[in-house]
Amino acid sequence: MSRNDEAAARVGGAVAGTAATAGRTEFAFDSADGKSQVRAVLWVPLTMERTDSASGEPELGCFKPRGVVQLIHGMAEHIDRYDDFARFLADAGYLVAGHDHIGHGDTAGAPERRGVIDAEGGADAMIEDAQMLRLLVSQQVASGTPYFIFGHSMGSLVLRSYLPRYGSGLAGAIICGTANEPVAVSRAGNLAARAIARVRGDDYRSKLLHALADGAYSRAITDARTPFDWLSRDPAVADAFMADEACGFMFGAGAYAALTELAWRANAPATYRDTPHDLPLLFVSGDADPVGKCGKSVAAAAESMESAGAEDLTLRLFPGMRHEILNELGKQEVYDFILNWINSHN
Repeated sequence: MSRNDEAAARVGGAVAGTAATAGRTEFAFDSADGKSQVRAVLWVPLTMERTDSASGEPELGCFKPRGVVQLIHGMAEHIDRYDDFARFLADAGYLVAGHDHIGHGDTAGAPERRGVIDAEGGADAMIEDAQMLRLLVSQQVASGTPYFIFGHSMGSLVLRSYLPRYGSGLAGAIICGTANEPVAVSRAGNLAARAIARVRGDDYRSKLLHALADGAYSRAITDARTPFDWLSRDPAVADAFMADEACGFMFGAGAYAALTELAWRANAPATYRDTPHDLPLLFVSGDADPVGKCGKSVAAAAESMESAGAEDLTLRLFPGMRHEILNELGKQEVYDFILNWINSHN
């Protein structure tokens, strides 16, 4: 039995052990980077049905949630920051899954390894880890269970890069807080990050790369109280982010190479062309989010997807909201809108 076969068995046992009371549980699987153990979380709905074997034990495919929603988190954060949203979806009957990316959260291992991702293969590893989680979770639910993936910020770039490769069979994709830099700009950033990583190492923290990637966001907020006011208008969000040692760390040069590779892949003409045209897509963002150029880049990405043939695409920009619409003042409106969209495609 391979280690990921063992992971599949642990997922089944974890879901079975949690389904009776609802709540969350954790497991791990091998990363596609060949060295990391990916920490994953499941939020299990109380209302989920299951069909047991004659012995009373759960079998593969025995769980019957309303659907599955997989969450892909953003840069320099971790999946626990989505706990409130995940519980909201679980309360609505959905099995929710998410993981810490390589170089993030508990997947990174030691704190000093946060922000360290291989320049070579790092982007692909993040895409493949998302697919592995989908496979592990899909094995536990009944055939035909609707499966949705939500990606925020860097996670939206992972998701957009994932869809041409693995989008077939999804019930829908929710692209939240995305960026849409021109391919030439992202490729130039990728070349610079790779050059620095080759000379100084994947773990080298370059102030230049950090300033180019993140500096403009904090400067976009007038009279900012903290460097992270661009995340949300709610002061408690920036304060909690800064107080969390697993958030806000500086990326190494290798991680910036992976990030910029995801960025140019996400906006490449082939990505728009090869994303399944019948896949329902929801683009959501705040219209005061500097990452999406206050909605302009988000709308441009949505328009490119429609021009390439997307048949079912919804774009929603929430007035006044900044980057983390799930953590914004008035977030319940966002929660309800996303859930209603998921329900309408279930």
